[in-house]
Amino acid sequence: MNDILFADFLEHHAVYAQVQAYWQARLAFLEGQCTPYLRTAFANGQPFYDGNPIVNLADRNAGKAARIVQQCPREFGHGYTSFEQAIELAIDDGHRPAREKIIVLTLTQATAQRAEDELRAWFVPA
Repeated sequence: MNDILFADFLEHHAVYAQVQAYWQARLAFLEGQCTPYLRTAFANGQPFYDGNPIVNLADRNAGKAARIVQQCPREFGHGYTSFEQAIELAIDDGHRPAREKIIVLTLTQATAQRAEDELRAWFVPA
């Protein structure tokens, strides 16, 4: 498990913030196109700190959303899976149907690259 990145992100809030910054930098190509669509904190502002989602992005104009769920490596070991589902996205005057891509992974360089490639294809089709 030496290739795991930020292995203790669920135990230390500072490491959790580092992994969020890591993802923000990796997915910077989506800035201006996508915005968050899920809450990641309780009503009092306390973050969930559970990795679900570690990242969430929506392109409301395109009707597409995505989230990355980062798993605890000690509990789940190595892993990567993704799937799609129908959801509704909140918009100014209500809701609209959308497609959501969900990626569940244990963070390594390889899974980060795979997730980045998958999200690039999802949000910026050729």
